[in-house]
Amino acid sequence: MAIQQNNKISLVGFSAAEQTMLELFFNGRQQKLFMLTAPDKANALLVDLSSATGEMQYLKLLRQHPGCSELPGIALVETGDTPEKFLPLKRPLTLNVLSEQLERLSQQLKSPETLSMVTVSDRDSVFAEWQARKQAGLEAMQQWNRGKQLQDGSRKLFPLDRHGVQEVISKAHLVLAHRRQEVAVQETPAVEEAVAEIKPVTPSADTVAADTLPDYCGHLPDQDLNDTAGQRRIRFNLERSLLPWVVQAVKTGRQTRQAQQVSGLPGVLIYLPAEDSFFCGLDEDLLLHMARAKFALGELSLVACDVSAAMQQETVRHIVADKLLWKLALLTSRGRLPEGIDLNRPLQLIRKPDFTHFERIPHARTLAELWYSKRLSPVQMLSELAVPQRYVFTFLVAADAVGYFNP
Repeated sequence: MAIQQNNKISLVGFSAAEQTMLELFFNGRQQKLFMLTAPDKANALLVDLSSATGEMQYLKLLRQHPGCSELPGIALVETGDTPEKFLPLKRPLTLNVLSEQLERLSQQLKSPETLSMVTVSDRDSVFAEWQARKQAGLEAMQQWNRGKQLQDGSRKLFPLDRHGVQEVISKAHLVLAHRRQEVAVQETPAVEEAVAEIKPVTPSADTVAADTLPDYCGHLPDQDLNDTAGQRRIRFNLERSLLPWVVQAVKTGRQTRQAQQVSGLPGVLIYLPAEDSFFCGLDEDLLLHMARAKFALGELSLVACDVSAAMQQETVRHIVADKLLWKLALLTSRGRLPEGIDLNRPLQLIRKPDFTHFERIPHARTLAELWYSKRLSPVQMLSELAVPQRYVFTFLVAADAVGYFNP
C-alpha cells in the first residue's frame, strides 16, 4: 500500500471565520506539509483552546472518538498549558507563526516512534478485523474437522458465510471498545470485586466513565513541583470561575436561611437552604461550559431571592448542594490546583465522601481513606501514593469545595 506524503490534520473548536481562513490556508499551494481531513482519519490536530467554546468542542471530540486523545497536534491558547503531545500556539493567530509550528509538528511526526504508528482508529479497525478473521478461521477449522466424521458437514463449510464474518467483526469491535474503557478507568480494588460477586450492587452513577474522565481530571502530566515552571503549570486562577460563587451561595444561604441566586448565567441556579439543594436550570453540557468559562469582573453576582411554590415542587431540577459543588469542582479543577492552596500545608478530612452520591475519579477511595486517617500535605500525599498528580489535585479541590477538610 502506498504511503501518502502529506500528513493529515483536523481543525477543532475554531470560529466560522477562522475555520474558513484556515481551510483556505491548508488548501493553498504554499502549504504542502498537511492536508485537511476528518478527526477520526487524522494523525494530528489543530485545536482552539483559547476559548471555553473551543475547549468544550475538543472535549466533545474526545468523548466521540477516544482514540483522538493519543494524537499530537498544535493548541491555540491565550496563556497557560497545552495538552500532552501538543505544541503551543499563542494568540493572536498569524499564518507565519502557524507555519513554523506546522514545520515542527511535521518533524515530530517523522520521529521513528510516530512514523511507525497508524491512526488509532485505523489500528483498532485492523486489529478488530484480524481478530475476527482469526476467530472465523478457527471456527472453520473446527467445522472441517467435524466434517471428516460427518460427510455432509464438509459441503457447508466453504465459501465462508460473509454474514457470519461480519457478525464476528462487530463483536470484536465491541470487545475493543470495552477494553479501552477498562484501561482508561481505574479498576476498583480486588476486595471490592470479590464482594461484588457475593452481593449484587445497585447500579449508580458514582464512577466516572472513560469518555468523561478528561472533563474531570484533564490531561496534564506529572510536573516537577520543585521547579517554578512546573508549579505554574499546575495552577489556575479561581477568581474568574463559577465555582467560588456557588460555594459562596451555599455558605451565605446556610447562614441567612434565605435563597441565593447566582445571577449572570444563561440559566437559573438558586440555592434553596430549606432543602439544602440547588434549583438548577443548566443541563450537563451547559454546566460543563460554565465550569470552563472565565467570567469578566461584575459579570456574576449573588442575589437573595424569594422561591416560588412551583420552584420548590419541581424537584426534578433539584440537586443536592454538596453533589453539585463536588461535580462543579471536578469540572473546574481538571487536575490542577487553585493558586490559594498551599502544597506543603497538612490537611485532614473530617468526613469521607459518599461515593454513592459523588462522582468517583480514579484512586478516590484510597485518597479519602488516607486523608481521613492522618494529616498530610498534598506533597506528602504524592510521596505516599504512586498515583498521577492530577488525580490527587482534582480530589483535593472537590473535597475542599464541599468543606470536608479540617479548617
